[in-house]
Amino acid sequence: MLKPLLVFSFYHVTYTKAQSTYINTPQFWSEIDFSHRLTNKLVWQFDVQYSRQGSSVNPDLFKYNSQLTIRPWLHYFIKPTIRISAFAGLWYNYAISDLGAREYPEWRPALQLTLYSPKKKFTIANRFRQENRFIKDRQGEFESVLRTRYQLKCVAPITKHTPEVKGASYVVGFNELFFNWGSNVTGHHLFDQNRVFLGYGYYITNDLIVETGYFNQFQLESNGKAFDVNHVWQLTLYVNNAFKPFVKNTTPD
Repeated sequence: MLKPLLVFSFYHVTYTKAQSTYINTPQFWSEIDFSHRLTNKLVWQFDVQYSRQGSSVNPDLFKYNSQLTIRPWLHYFIKPTIRISAFAGLWYNYAISDLGAREYPEWRPALQLTLYSPKKKFTIANRFRQENRFIKDRQGEFESVLRTRYQLKCVAPITKHTPEVKGASYVVGFNELFFNWGSNVTGHHLFDQNRVFLGYGYYITNDLIVETGYFNQFQLESNGKAFDVNHVWQLTLYVNNAFKPFVKNTTPD
C-alpha cells in the first residue's frame, strides 16, 4: 500500500447551524488500481482502497484506521465512448472508539454506465451507478439498501505534454451526487452525500500513473440531522496493463 510522503490536516470541528450539526474531519484516502485489457472491448480491474482519519481530539489525519475496500471489476466498451461496468466488493469499516464509530462490513455489487465526450482539449465523462448495499446492522443482520450515484467528471491534459505517455500530466475534477433509497442503517432520507474532487495526475511510465488531490465529502448521517464534512487528501496509483506491458494502455477513470 502507498505510504504518504507529505502530512497535512484539517482540524476536526463540530458546529451547529439552523438545528443541523456539521462535523469537519481530516482524512487520508489511498488506492492502488490494477487493470488490464483482455480484448479491444473487455477490461478487468482490481482495486484496493485504504483510508485513515483524525478525531475531535487529534487532527492528525493518519491517526485511526477508517476503512478498507477490496473490489474486482469487469468493463465492456460498447464503443470507445460508451462503457458498461460491474463490480462486487467488500467494504470493512473499523471501530473508532473516540468517535463512537462501530466496526462493520458491507458487501456491495453494482452496475455502472459511463459516457465519454472527448473535446479538443479535455474529456467530459458522465457516470451513472446503481449499487445494492448489504450493510451489517447493530443486531448483526445484513440490511439491503439501494443507492444511486451520478458523477460529472472532466480530465484535461496539460497542454505542453502529449496525453497518456511517460512524462505527461493532467488536471482532473468531478462532482458526484448520491441518492439513498432508505434503510434503518442509512436512514430514510433521499439525499445521501455529495463529493467534489480536484486533483493532478502524472504518468511515471506509459502504464503507471499517480494521481493526488483534495476531496470533499459532504454526507448526511442516518439521523437526518448531522452532516459529516470530510476534508480528504486522496492519493491513487494506477497500474495499467498489469501483465502485458506491451498492450496499449487504458485511461484511468
